[in-house]
Amino acid sequence: MITLEESYRQCMLLTRSHYENFPVASILLPRKTRPAIAVIYAFARCADDFGDEEPDTTRSLELLSGWRELLHACQKGPVDHFVFRALHDVIDRFEIPVQWLDDLIRAFERDRTIVRHPAFSDLMAYSRLSANPVGRLLLWIHGYRDERLLQMSDAICSGLQLANFWQDIGVDREKGRIYVPLSELAASGLDETSLYEKSDQRHEELKRRLRSYTMGLFVAGSGLPARLSGRLSLEIALVLAGGVRILEAGTRPGRSLLMRPVLRRTDWAMDVLRVVSGLWRFPERGPENALYLEGFREFSPSLVEESDARRSSMIRL
Repeated sequence: MITLEESYRQCMLLTRSHYENFPVASILLPRKTRPAIAVIYAFARCADDFGDEEPDTTRSLELLSGWRELLHACQKGPVDHFVFRALHDVIDRFEIPVQWLDDLIRAFERDRTIVRHPAFSDLMAYSRLSANPVGRLLLWIHGYRDERLLQMSDAICSGLQLANFWQDIGVDREKGRIYVPLSELAASGLDETSLYEKSDQRHEELKRRLRSYTMGLFVAGSGLPARLSGRLSLEIALVLAGGVRILEAGTRPGRSLLMRPVLRRTDWAMDVLRVVSGLWRFPERGPENALYLEGFREFSPSLVEESDARRSSMIRL
């Protein structure tokens, strides 16, 4: 059987070999938790590849089913696979809720069978499987169990998921998927064909609507960094800042929805400086207050905390 040390090493190599717009197991995290985060990423990365890279849907679902079997097998004991040998150790040491890992597989399975989404509420249901478990696992591994903190993480992760959808509209077109809610297309005067046409005022309206709802999600979770401590506080603050930056870039007036924004190292460096110095602020939201409030209220039913949330880029080291 593969050694535990080699399993962790391969998971870390896999993590470092993939480009992501957001830091994964970065040097900002405590050294003792980085390997565990890399294992979680490797588990999700491989499952994502089964769901996305396999052209045949039947085969894709078979691979994901097998991945689930290995997940539940490793819960009971070590499995001779570099991801699951290490994952067994992570589950055991940190008492990981395995359902969150299973939810990730369910999200990839859902991607193969559901390729249209009627409304934002459908995307929120999807995000509860695809994105929110990742943030919860990150907090859990660092010892945070408070449900309010986990919900704030859910808000940030849902915002990240949607921001990723808006940046990948052109990529998803090649896969036959549209994540833009059909209700938002209709409200903007667009349909599945005109979405990909040359940008006009309808596309600008759509971008404003998508930006407003997603920004509401980010603000709902924006108090989280200040409620954490040490390096994790800075890591989450930077993830939040990066998510807002991607959202702003992807929905910027005049930019084609088919162009994919990418964060450069200089962007991250600028965000680090602004977050650490306390200069980072949320952009002013547009006039679509109803959609902003709809997104905000997904995780914050009361607006009492909004004034505090607007200052939430503050970190606690």
